[in-house]
Amino acid sequence: MKGTTDLTQGPIMPTLMKLTLPIIATNFISTTYGLVDMIWVGRLGSGPVAAIGTASFFINLAIALSTMITIGTGIKVSHCMGAGKVDKAKIYVKNGFIMSVLLSLLYVVFIFLTQNQLIGFFELGSIEIERMSKQYLLISILATVFSILNTLYATILNAMGNSRQPFQLFSIGLILNIILDPFLIFGVGSFEGWGVVGAAIATLTANIVVTTLFIIQTRNLELISKSSVWDSRHMKEVIRMGIPITIQRVTFTLISIIIAKIIVRWGADAIAVQKVGIQIESISYLTIGGLQGAIAAFFGQNYGARRIDRIQQGYHKALVLTSVFGIVISLIFILFPKLLFSLFLSDQASLALGTDYMRIIGFSQLFMCMELMTVGAFNGIGKTHVPPIFSITFTALRIPLALILSEPFGLNGVWMSIALSSVFKGVVLVFWFRRSLGKMKVPQTGI
Repeated sequence: MKGTTDLTQGPIMPTLMKLTLPIIATNFISTTYGLVDMIWVGRLGSGPVAAIGTASFFINLAIALSTMITIGTGIKVSHCMGAGKVDKAKIYVKNGFIMSVLLSLLYVVFIFLTQNQLIGFFELGSIEIERMSKQYLLISILATVFSILNTLYATILNAMGNSRQPFQLFSIGLILNIILDPFLIFGVGSFEGWGVVGAAIATLTANIVVTTLFIIQTRNLELISKSSVWDSRHMKEVIRMGIPITIQRVTFTLISIIIAKIIVRWGADAIAVQKVGIQIESISYLTIGGLQGAIAAFFGQNYGARRIDRIQQGYHKALVLTSVFGIVISLIFILFPKLLFSLFLSDQASLALGTDYMRIIGFSQLFMCMELMTVGAFNGIGKTHVPPIFSITFTALRIPLALILSEPFGLNGVWMSIALSSVFKGVVLVFWFRRSLGKMKVPQTGI
């Protein structure tokens, strides 16, 4: 089929790298939206950064909920492509888009009705910061509708082995966001700019443009066909496949909200530091997220084609790549924390807190990378229920660990709780998947 790459044949490492690199670049571009916003908004001070950081929890919750559809659709499509069942893949694609639109609209209504309670939960101690946070949330949640559709388009194309096209379209969106951000945040000439509202509008505009381009570029693609029909059975299969990951990510977001509630005891500066730190950490998160997406597609097609030997070889090679990258990132975070953080916030109080954050989190980067790559491996073979079991358990440990460690170590104790949970997850998940490799059975022919 046009636009499709067969991942069940050819040398494993070149195939993985050819698929991985565009996904990594696409992920970098996706997160750079937030990085660009944060660099510009950081010049307004820690208050506006805290406002964005608070609103972002509920934006992330929307993305977490959407994985129930995007991940499940991607897995089922890759299985169908590997087994040569194109007509069945079309049904999964059509159902994926319908469900994504419905879920997005429901979440938008929820946010508009509960915005005061959601932002008020954090007790930020500043009416102005709360006002900015609500404004940013309302505009950004509209952008999230288009972002979810863009993610689904990219996931489907990745499952087909076509990771280059999402990279190209996301690049256009990034360039537009970079151009709009300073103009809309700070203004020019007689136009004074809109601050955090301007940042949100820039991201909304970029996402709308990318969605439009995806529609135009894929309108003649056979797999994304308007003729396929809604099928409740296929919908249930997608949800069943995606819901364990959704539960994991929603739980992760909710735990992050509770951790933020603990952090706010140290003031808005601490919330701002966490938000900036997460943005910097996303460099490693989304790089390995690219490998995770490639592994899921590669394993998915080979699982559908019953090529267990390629799955086993592919995992060992991917683990080596992940370990090398994770060690390099860990060293950068540990050795140059102040330099990295100063790109976003320059006041001495925030810089001191941020330096500690980066150094402590740096010790967990290798293990976080191992965890993320292995999640992709489990997803590819359809065992989406395994990673959430360990992820939810160890992520939940952050709450008691944060409360216990913050007594002797203050705010650094909270950062330690985050780092320790990542170490636990990385070690246990890799051990469990390696154990599963020896027991792996050839899948049934029905998908």
